[in-house]
Amino acid sequence: MFPLEKRDAMKAVWMEAMKEWWEKVPQDQKDKAINALKTPTKPKGKEWSDLEAWWKQLSDKEKEAVMRGLMTSFRGRVGMWSIGDASEITKWDNRITVLDQFPMYRDIPRDSLSADMRRLMDYSDEREGASIFHLRV
Repeated sequence: MFPLEKRDAMKAVWMEAMKEWWEKVPQDQKDKAINALKTPTKPKGKEWSDLEAWWKQLSDKEKEAVMRGLMTSFRGRVGMWSIGDASEITKWDNRITVLDQFPMYRDIPRDSLSADMRRLMDYSDEREGASIFHLRV
């Protein structure tokens, strides 16, 4: 766990990145993000000011849970903001270039894994259930 002062700095940087993202993404992606929140309360509207007001009302524990959930989503599963193709991101900001996109489990050896795990990985790769994007800004 990060020391308290590092956590506060990380939250501030994270909020700034979220604001920049929020201002660029299409409304349907914002809707998916709001609907995927696992908190007792949700933002009252869809503008950044609504999200910011909601964030300020959360406890530190709730904020950390939201950040953890979003970071997990960004780490390959991207289930929170489903993007079928990485090129969709380039529509949000013309400074972004897609360098590569591939199934998350593509290069993971399966020989030593159980049959169930292999099936799960194969299914995910075939259905593009989880992808890794390499982007350049």
